[in-house]
Amino acid sequence: MRIALVSDWYYPKIGGVASHIHSLALKLAGRGHEVSIVTNDLETGKEGELAEYGIELVRVPGRVSPVLGINLGQSVVSSKEMGSFLQDCDVVHSHHAFTPLALKAVKAGRNMGKATLLTTHSISFSYESRLWEALGLTIPLFSRYLKYPHEIIAVSRAAGAFIGHFTDVPVRVIPNGVDDGRFRPLSREEKEAVKDELGLEGRVVLYVSRMSPRKGPHVLLNAFQDITRSNDDVTLLMVGSGEMLPFLKAQARFLRMDDRVRFMGYVPGEELPKIFGIADLFVLPSITAEAFGIVILEAMASGVPVVATDVGGIPEVIRESESGLLVPPGNEPALRSAMEALLSDERLAHRLGENGRKAVEERYSWSKVVVEIEKAYEDALQKV
Repeated sequence: MRIALVSDWYYPKIGGVASHIHSLALKLAGRGHEVSIVTNDLETGKEGELAEYGIELVRVPGRVSPVLGINLGQSVVSSKEMGSFLQDCDVVHSHHAFTPLALKAVKAGRNMGKATLLTTHSISFSYESRLWEALGLTIPLFSRYLKYPHEIIAVSRAAGAFIGHFTDVPVRVIPNGVDDGRFRPLSREEKEAVKDELGLEGRVVLYVSRMSPRKGPHVLLNAFQDITRSNDDVTLLMVGSGEMLPFLKAQARFLRMDDRVRFMGYVPGEELPKIFGIADLFVLPSITAEAFGIVILEAMASGVPVVATDVGGIPEVIRESESGLLVPPGNEPALRSAMEALLSDERLAHRLGENGRKAVEERYSWSKVVVEIEKAYEDALQKV
């Protein structure tokens, strides 16, 4: 098949959508498909890797908002013009349901007689609050565009329920995937080598995500303060960039535990597997708006037990895999208790970590997920 993956939110925009598209493109190309990524006219940092896999990078002209990461130029032109970038494909697969390139592409693809699909990665309008502030008045337009895909793929049942408010198009749930060859449990010797490299000792509690309010890193810091009082060998490793980073560093100093918290900032994707591999516990304290949480899969693939909040699509993954503990969002005492439970019970932590790795191998490995997506393409082609 000749497949076009279309989105405003490919690299250099960092996030789960970009990661999903990139991984999907590599897997599809590896399975013999002709793949192109249709996105904004920006340097992605992935040009070399895409060329190595024979994946074409199609750049759509137009001014890109530095705040929203969307193509402002394409938001005002016709879908017919968007079709000029999709001529040679059999399948048009858009990603993220509420951005200009994705919406224009599903209309263009359907009108051109292509198999047309859209993956929705969000579950609420707070997914990217600045985007909704800018586009809130255009909400009625979404339903007009969302009638065009032959099928919508949702990364979780929660995401499927959300998109159902805007369209009657059939929705199929296919979860995010993870490369379980890259993310894997490390041996004791490998862990010690990485810790020596990073200058770490003892146990590691890991957070990997944006430093933004909706991800709840400030809640995690407050809960971790009590952990330090009863555990003198635990370090909180916080990976990610974002608007809250200066505040969080000041918060750690105010709580007098800046020597127990390491802020690593942005870490390149190729470095993340070893970071996950040294963790004794992974925490994602999101307050709202998580459709899935790819970082949870990366922790599970690494054999690391998870503590996460009971929001959005997260419970679907944690409960069904029995890979961690769930707590109410914003509840510092509950978050602290869950972390203490896993830090104090090595057998429980090990069991949950093993469950997570098993679930990834059986359900969430990209080698499994890409087959499900191919089946969706084949079904859509039957409808053309």
